[in-house]
Amino acid sequence: MEIKILAADWSSFLIQLEFLRSPTAEEQQYVKQVFESWYSLGLLGGFNANFTPLQDAEMEDLDEVDYPTQMDPLPSLMHNMGEVEFEETWGRCWFDLGTADALAVDVLLNSLQTLSREYVPLRQVVLGGTGPEGDEL
Repeated sequence: MEIKILAADWSSFLIQLEFLRSPTAEEQQYVKQVFESWYSLGLLGGFNANFTPLQDAEMEDLDEVDYPTQMDPLPSLMHNMGEVEFEETWGRCWFDLGTADALAVDVLLNSLQTLSREYVPLRQVVLGGTGPEGDEL
C-alpha cells in the first residue's frame, strides 16, 4: 500500500482510498467501520499528543505509573465527518480534523495498513487533494 500526502487543509481533510479492485459490500462496511471508529475517538479527544502519560512514562510495567486525571486545557477534538463514498476502485471521506493532532493521522494510517494486509487490499491511500483527477465521486 502506497501513501501519498498532498496539500491538505486540516478543516477540510480528504482521505481517499484506491482499492486493487472494486470493494464488495462487506469490504465497504469494513472501511466505513474504520473511518467511523477513528472519527468517534477523535470526537472524544482521543488523539491528544500533548496528553500521553503512559507513552511518555517509558516504563515497562504500567502498574508503576501514577496516571494523571487532569486533562490538557486544550482538548484535541475532531469536528465533523462526511459520508463515506465509493465509486469503482475508489473510496473517500471528508473530515474536519478540528484541533486533533497529527497523531490521529498516524493511528489511521496504521489501521489502514492492517486493513489492507488482512481484509481489503488497498493500492494507495491519498491524504489531501481534491479526488481522482479533481473530479467528485
